[in-house]
Amino acid sequence: MKKRRVLILNTSHNDLSMIFALRDMNQYVIAIGNKPRLVGQKYVDEYICMDYSDKEKVLQLARDKKIDAICACCNDFGVYTAAYVAEKLGLHGHDTYENTCKINHKDEFRKLAESLDLLIPSAASFDNAVDAENYIKSLSEKSYPVMVKAVDLSAGNGITCVNSIDEAKKAINLSFEKSRIGKIVIEQYIEGSQHAICTFIKNQKVIAMTSNNEYSIVNPYRIEIDTWPADHFDDVKDILIYDIEKIAGHLKLCDGIFHMQYRINIVDGKPYIIEPMRRSIGNMHWLPAYQVSGFNWDYWEARTHIGLDISDIPRAMENHGCAAYRSVLASENGVFDHIDISDEVMQYCIGEYMLLKSGEKIDNYLSQMIGLYFFKFENSEQMKHVMIDKYNDIMAVMR
Repeated sequence: MKKRRVLILNTSHNDLSMIFALRDMNQYVIAIGNKPRLVGQKYVDEYICMDYSDKEKVLQLARDKKIDAICACCNDFGVYTAAYVAEKLGLHGHDTYENTCKINHKDEFRKLAESLDLLIPSAASFDNAVDAENYIKSLSEKSYPVMVKAVDLSAGNGITCVNSIDEAKKAINLSFEKSRIGKIVIEQYIEGSQHAICTFIKNQKVIAMTSNNEYSIVNPYRIEIDTWPADHFDDVKDILIYDIEKIAGHLKLCDGIFHMQYRINIVDGKPYIIEPMRRSIGNMHWLPAYQVSGFNWDYWEARTHIGLDISDIPRAMENHGCAAYRSVLASENGVFDHIDISDEVMQYCIGEYMLLKSGEKIDNYLSQMIGLYFFKFENSEQMKHVMIDKYNDIMAVMR
């Protein structure tokens, strides 16, 4: 196999699976990132400290390094850059830059979804605070709560649930402050449970999938726990797969991961799409997803990015067993000491990954993750008891 020069756009713990896949395929891996000394740096052939969200600088680097392929990282800004560079250089395995923005920018996706008659929350987009505030003021009391979001961020950044006009101005200012392109959306809040479906598409058709429940405990806008499989998935999977294939066919999307978050409305039981994305998912999502599907998500994603054949890719439409992860957050700022975990919970743990060491400082406990624990269970009842009912059996202890 020819050794290609592959550029990957970060080296965090979330990018390890992609890096290992590239190494297993004997590629020459060049990595960039704006945080030196991340864990994946020691596994690549070259590392350059630079901002992967700067499309033009990354494009110039790709030309200078004569790269043959580019892999996005586990971040939407990396997806934008990878698509942009791939399009400029004629590289394989990425959607057009225009389609990448249509999927990942919240305002653009909502326009796309409406044109395809997909089930989404009603929403309006804005490029200035005055119009956004006037829109909020025009809503009736029955319209609340609403979600205020920056259009170009993920992982719960720049999001606020607004319950009254008094809360709106602060929320709007926050979203505009966080958005790099100066746009926000204000959308209907769907009361109900939150879930996700992760699929792999080939020739615009779903050939592999997993589903999971999403829970946010400490930070209501950041996913803290995922459990596999999703509740009520059999009731909604045909709708979701149909929608994904409808999007993929309309945009002529390339092969690869298509992940989508949705909420099941407590009133009508229907799945409302809230966020799509075309990249690896955070919190080392690939590990429990592999446990239930047997599908090596980042390996096949890497092959599409570097232009290798995927004709023998396995179909993984049936999932087996129950798995979960828990990302541990502190309940306050301070100095982290250790994690307390009960024996009852620990008996189901199949692995852990620590991001912080004892003695390190936490200055934003709502987003600064301490570590990840991975679990396997015999059934969903057992899983729910351990992950939700026994939530306080895993706690970060501060000094």
